[in-house]
Amino acid sequence: MDWVKPKHRAGRSKEASAGEADNQTAIQWLEKLCVDNVALLQSSLPVEPKKGKQKPLDFPIHQYLQAMLWGIGKWDVAKPAHREFLHDLVDAFGAEPFGYSLSKSSRKGKQGRQALVVPEEIRAQQVAQASKIGKWITQQLPKSSYDPYVALTATGWLYALPEVGRDVPPALWLEVLQSTLTQVDRAWEQGPSDGLFPWVIWACEVPLALAKQMSHLGGKDRIVSETLNRLALLIEQTAEDPQALLSFGAQDLRAFVASLIRSRWAADSVGARKWYPPQRRALAKLQSILLHLTDATGHAMLDQTENSRHDAEFWTSLMKLCKDHKKVQLAAAVALPDQVGKLSGFKPAKLRKNKTNDARLPKPSHYWEKSHIVSMRRNWRRNDCQLALDFSGDSIWLDLCDESGKRIFSGDWDIALEYRGKPIHIDVAWNEVCWFSDDDVDYLELECDLEGTCTIYRQVMLMRQEGMIYMADSVMGNPQDTKADWKSTSTWTLDPTVSFEPQAKSNEGRIQRHSHDEQSNQDTSDPVALLLPLNLPEWRRGTTQGSLQGSPGKVILESRTTRPRLLSSLLVAVGSKSRNPKYTWRPLTVAHNLHKVSDDVAQGCRVQIGDDQWVFYRSLAPCTRRTLMGLHLSMEFYAGRFLKDDGTYEPLVEVSPE
Repeated sequence: MDWVKPKHRAGRSKEASAGEADNQTAIQWLEKLCVDNVALLQSSLPVEPKKGKQKPLDFPIHQYLQAMLWGIGKWDVAKPAHREFLHDLVDAFGAEPFGYSLSKSSRKGKQGRQALVVPEEIRAQQVAQASKIGKWITQQLPKSSYDPYVALTATGWLYALPEVGRDVPPALWLEVLQSTLTQVDRAWEQGPSDGLFPWVIWACEVPLALAKQMSHLGGKDRIVSETLNRLALLIEQTAEDPQALLSFGAQDLRAFVASLIRSRWAADSVGARKWYPPQRRALAKLQSILLHLTDATGHAMLDQTENSRHDAEFWTSLMKLCKDHKKVQLAAAVALPDQVGKLSGFKPAKLRKNKTNDARLPKPSHYWEKSHIVSMRRNWRRNDCQLALDFSGDSIWLDLCDESGKRIFSGDWDIALEYRGKPIHIDVAWNEVCWFSDDDVDYLELECDLEGTCTIYRQVMLMRQEGMIYMADSVMGNPQDTKADWKSTSTWTLDPTVSFEPQAKSNEGRIQRHSHDEQSNQDTSDPVALLLPLNLPEWRRGTTQGSLQGSPGKVILESRTTRPRLLSSLLVAVGSKSRNPKYTWRPLTVAHNLHKVSDDVAQGCRVQIGDDQWVFYRSLAPCTRRTLMGLHLSMEFYAGRFLKDDGTYEPLVEVSPE
């Protein structure tokens, strides 16, 4: 898209531009503004509003610069060191440049506004840093413009321009702007073919940032209008189909929304129109997606916790833009740290106690089918048992949180197979077989077909009322194989703040969270999850079917069989159930026509924690009518809750063959 020539301002001679072309590129627009003298353009920065004219509401420069860090992560780029230049820019122009607090130097201006005074020595350091980063930008843009750190740094340089615009060498000043606008032209011409982020920076945020800095020169009305139209269409399209933002564990989602927020700030600073209802609804949808993929500490899921940031200002700024959509605002107030809700005018603690709010909140779980991402949670008011899973690649990423909203599992959930002592290479993608969600459970089943060898089925089920997670791997080999010898090793990655502690005499184990008590200066350890390997007997003595054990940063469940089919299952209890000292599980006899069936045909198990009991059943052979513990089942999978009052079962989920 070309840079459209602005409308004539009132009082400007129409004859002066009668012979000009209707359309201009970004570079031509800059050359027109700079045709007289670059130094003259520089000397106009920064510009104070004229007397009698009200300047549109805007934020201080350091707030724009701090917002450049919202949503950034450890992107897989050619040169990760580029990230340091972005941090250097924020440190130079943030709220405390080079360790000097701007709030200490605030004084009242004539009109009662806060005027920030920066000492000369600090300003000299800012100019030197801006010049250094400006030279780096001109070197990187021709070859690395779509490196997200480079794009963010170039945009931040534009926001910082009024602070040092008069002091940066004129040739460098113009060279940075020319290089930047070349990327804008490229983005408009090619579209988001190289990825939605940082294309949105070059195509939308940079033009608005330039319009903000050069609004006093004129020639920005149509620029802002055209950019806002482009941005409005982009917001609506991505909210309707967020697949581009959910790739690679949704690593670009936060940074994309942060760019939308900064673009809105820049548009407001030049008096641009507000968002229309379709854009506000689309932003609320994006906020809902963000909430599903954020833990209770405010960090992004499907990534290591230390790779993401929690910025309360990011959430409050987004909530302000979406204030008309009450459901998503209420969900953010109860699901995020209290600081976010309080800054937005809510009382989070009171809202969490009110169970009637559940009916006013969005559905707590969601499945993005195209992106192969699932979010499961008990409800928005409870932090425990929140789970996010990404199976878009060969390996599955799993995040599971405890009752405090902190990670228990965070990383790859792997499976390794051996047949007759030889490893089987698994390089096939996982496909969804079944997704089901209601008031009792969220259930997902995946399939990995190793043609000619076996088929692996993986199950994940959140039991919403109980606060428990059922996970299982089923290996289906050739039923005619009479010399089978299978070994399955399922591995979960632990968060760095927890460790697995097995029991000495029994096969279960607990996950302990480690912390440091500053008052007593002692390290503490608290149980946060109970792990029960349901396919193994309760007692270690005489166990030959496998083991549940830990290694540094891992939980490993091994299962073995000399039959064609194998089931490996794990039940994870968090919250109060993880600390209950009374628990047990027992394998159940499964019968068909009054005869007991073998473990490679079907398996059943009874679990008790405290006074509550459940039954799990899995068919490994073709379904037929079988019985266990008074139940008559003809299905692939069954999970039920035992009702002690009348001795019956309440089905939680029933999965039947197609």
